[in-house]
Amino acid sequence: MGNSTQTEMPDGVSDSVAHEAATWFAHLLDPATPQSDYARFRQWLQADERHAMAYARIESLWGQAAAEPRRANAGGNRRTFIKTAGGVLLLAGIGTAWTSGGRRPDFSTGKGEIRTVSLPDGSTAELSAGSAISLDFRPSERHVILHAGEAYFTVTPDAGRPFVVEAGSLEATALGTAYSVSIAPERLSVAVTEHDVRVEAAGQRLELHEGDAVDYENGRLGKVVREETEGRLGWRSRQLVFLSRPLGEVIAELNRWRSGRLMVLDPTLANRRVTAIIDVNDISRIDRTLEQGLPITLTSYTPLLTVVSERR
Repeated sequence: MGNSTQTEMPDGVSDSVAHEAATWFAHLLDPATPQSDYARFRQWLQADERHAMAYARIESLWGQAAAEPRRANAGGNRRTFIKTAGGVLLLAGIGTAWTSGGRRPDFSTGKGEIRTVSLPDGSTAELSAGSAISLDFRPSERHVILHAGEAYFTVTPDAGRPFVVEAGSLEATALGTAYSVSIAPERLSVAVTEHDVRVEAAGQRLELHEGDAVDYENGRLGKVVREETEGRLGWRSRQLVFLSRPLGEVIAELNRWRSGRLMVLDPTLANRRVTAIIDVNDISRIDRTLEQGLPITLTSYTPLLTVVSERR
């Protein structure tokens, strides 16, 4: 794995400054970053125009990457305008992950963590890595909001209180069942393992049966597919299965399992479809598995930020 920090930086920006900028960028993406670190970051940014130039380039590359999930249910991102010698720099999406209308999730998981939680009605939710849900249980309805990641629900039947999972503009209502709902870049998915689920999105409605799965992409529900539920739920046994998925989506999924962040700089590369099975039982081997199985090269800027590029 390489370790160069040469990534189209502006003239006059050294490797060491690029390294510092990448470190700050990765650190500020963490929603747990303390407020005191923002003050330190501003001091660093204003200390030298080259700091602002390097940071702006890292942020620009990140924005082009399409590797981070656009969480369909995310609330407004906090935006900070910082005046620098080079002008005004817009920092978006810092420290606001998994919020919706200012509400924090009721249950969440960290990187590489799988967690099963009991819900008030006796149902269970098994959360994949980097996932978050909120509950809104009422006398007339059991409502769950999936903010990020993926969750597998085993539902306790109650005909008088529908069990509804909301993920962005999609709703999946259990009809006495077990099913999974996930959020990925540009895509929402539902997979059913028992009984039936009614899926509604953008004015469309369909009913899924045991073994069915469907994706919501580009503003519409796709075709129902069968015999894919086992692969889609491979994460429950720490096996991630990707069948002809965009590399950017694969990278975004892996960012929920490994420490630090993988970043695809080339939009064309991010959109390239790949097929892969990745064992995440040993998280330390993920990067090596990627390089061995796909035509890509990983370049580490810091332990927190690794760039994915096409192998030459």
